[in-house]
Amino acid sequence: MAAALDMIAAGHVALRQAGVAPANSRDAITCITELEQVRRVSDAACVDLLDAIDNLRFHLADGHTSAKAMVRHHARLSNSEALARQRSAAMSRTLPDVADAYSEGTLGTDHFRAIAAVHANARVRDAMPHRQTAILNEAKADFDTFDTRLQQWKRLTDEDGPTPPNQKAHEDRNARIDQDYDMAWHMVASFACQQGLQIAEVFNKYVKAETLADWEKARAEHGDEATSQHLPRTVQQRRADALWQIFIDAAANPNSAVPADFVHNIMWDQATFETLAAKVLGEDAGIDVTGNSAADDIAFGESSDWNDDAEATLFDGIDPDAMICQTIDGTPLEPTEMMLNAIVSKIRRVVVTAASEKVDLGKARCFTGMARHAVKLKATRCVWPGCTIPSSDCQADHLLEHSRDGRTNPGNGAPLCGKHNRYKQRGFTIYRTPDGSWHTIRPDGTEIPD
Repeated sequence: MAAALDMIAAGHVALRQAGVAPANSRDAITCITELEQVRRVSDAACVDLLDAIDNLRFHLADGHTSAKAMVRHHARLSNSEALARQRSAAMSRTLPDVADAYSEGTLGTDHFRAIAAVHANARVRDAMPHRQTAILNEAKADFDTFDTRLQQWKRLTDEDGPTPPNQKAHEDRNARIDQDYDMAWHMVASFACQQGLQIAEVFNKYVKAETLADWEKARAEHGDEATSQHLPRTVQQRRADALWQIFIDAAANPNSAVPADFVHNIMWDQATFETLAAKVLGEDAGIDVTGNSAADDIAFGESSDWNDDAEATLFDGIDPDAMICQTIDGTPLEPTEMMLNAIVSKIRRVVVTAASEKVDLGKARCFTGMARHAVKLKATRCVWPGCTIPSSDCQADHLLEHSRDGRTNPGNGAPLCGKHNRYKQRGFTIYRTPDGSWHTIRPDGTEIPD
């Protein structure tokens, strides 16, 4: 395999040196098709590699959950790309003709992955081997035409028959909250009839309450002359605030999944926190991250030097490359809003590199309270190479085990998921260098690449 990879690498170097500028339009078409064929063959080899790792169980040696997780980590892939390769490998085992066509470069990558996605449907999978020839003939068409035919065949072949629309809506129910590039949050959700109706009724009651509150404010200021133009919020803003209030009330419910003592832990770097605190609260606010801070008690009001005119220079003196303002799991946050909310909301600031960060509990057996938070805040996810479990779902684990006189302080702790916490007991060791990078050493003394 090494010799073959060397030949491929040499060929790629020769191709780049020769250049890929076609001589004319016909030559361009030839270059497009031939270069695409080469890429497909390489992509097929990547799928074969994942399949081989899975069959040989090589991913288990370094504690990776699956072959997909191992390939995703070491190849630096997105989860969607790794999943596509995993599905493609599974499909190739039962559809060898399709796999051969892809390996030869005659079947397009998008066509190949569309087939793999349909193959992932267990209800139609068994019918696909007998249809390989038809699938490959249909794949000679452009992708959109092929995908339309493939999806139609899947719907007709599904052994459960056509699914009633409401049942399908229930099976496909989904809710997602994502953060955009500008740090704004967006929510997308879909439900079937019954759940949707119940949610809508609750939501509409909250929207009505927000609307009545706006009218009360408007009438208090304008009396009987108040109109909808005097309402302080738009319809869209009231809907958003109603949804936010639903979440707040849910968290306050004694039977809520959110613990009663829940607080938001916001990670700051010391320079950013002190600089923003001084600008927002005033230079005399008494901010001192190594001790008590007036930010715990002060109310943001007219005494502050910060105002809209100063916003343009609010971040002067802050290094954007070193700035930290994020959740425990690494989600970036808007610093100005977080600074203001920290004054009046249930938010705990966690300033990294400050003298007060270290919490030493001697040789206590478990990390608890602030010590547990301090350990989890050392990384945004499980520190095991390739693991994507967020720190908030990890355990605070001793680097040097308690049984070997390891101390229960943040310097001897790291966030590890349950699986890799147990895996560490097999002779693996973990340590962190002064530059903040984590290293996982195998029992034989070699390091798992990160």
